[in-house]
Amino acid sequence: MIDVAPTLFSELLALPDRIFTRQDALGAGLSDEVLNAALRRGLITRICRGAYTVPGTWTREEHRHLLAKAALHTYPDAVLIGATAVAAHGIPLFEVPVVPTDIARPIIREARTEHLRIRPLRHGLVETPWGPATDLATGLVQMTMDHGITAGVASIDAALQWQETTTQTLEAAYELVRRWPLSSRVRCALEWADGDAESLGESVTRVILRAAGWQVASQVPIVDRHGEFVARVDLGIEGTRVLIEFDGKVKYADGGADALFREKKREDRLRALGYVIVRVTWADLFHAQRIVAAVSAALSAAA
Repeated sequence: MIDVAPTLFSELLALPDRIFTRQDALGAGLSDEVLNAALRRGLITRICRGAYTVPGTWTREEHRHLLAKAALHTYPDAVLIGATAVAAHGIPLFEVPVVPTDIARPIIREARTEHLRIRPLRHGLVETPWGPATDLATGLVQMTMDHGITAGVASIDAALQWQETTTQTLEAAYELVRRWPLSSRVRCALEWADGDAESLGESVTRVILRAAGWQVASQVPIVDRHGEFVARVDLGIEGTRVLIEFDGKVKYADGGADALFREKKREDRLRALGYVIVRVTWADLFHAQRIVAAVSAALSAAA
């Protein structure tokens, strides 16, 4: 049995991002047997094939970051693409799996490992906090083709809201792939995108409502009969008096009882003006039929 001391890995774990590769270990004089013994003892953990770091508990986004960094360490000629590139640009993702992590390399055909999807390199690169990646618009377009309209709209909305890209830039990126399989997802996502949305939850709720056939406006200003501003509401069904508020982590939670009271008064005032309000929570996003049923009932009540 091989005796492995933690100090054997101290220099390797001092490398950038605390990530080292099998080649780094072999270059430091460690064997595969030592690596495997360290894994069994819990001194190190494998991120993906051939890349290691210190053991720990990771959130989904921390895991995504680690895998992206590990891929770049393992393949120095790699570029982050698709959803991985979008995350590298700092744009939030909605329910996009961590695996596979998307990279591109100068290869001819797509290849896969347990954790990575490696595609042929077709685009230029820009620098991001995570490393080299495609530009944001290209990443958003590829991510939408890979993961669908809902994920695409959620991240596109955020990128537009934060002014990290423009509709024109996204349209130009779409034109490059408009004849590709699944490009229709991008066309729909661009038509449904709205840079006024202020959260992933609002964006996903709007996608659910659009898919149900309703026209939806974001950040709807409400005034009373005298033209006095009353409130700005997350979403509204156009041509109706039905409003939708997304509660996420409860916007007023930090304000305590006073904030709750103000929210109730605000809602009472909206109802007094004849509006019907539907509240949506994060859990509802995974049960679209609940949202559709609630809005259908509200439309009937408002008629």
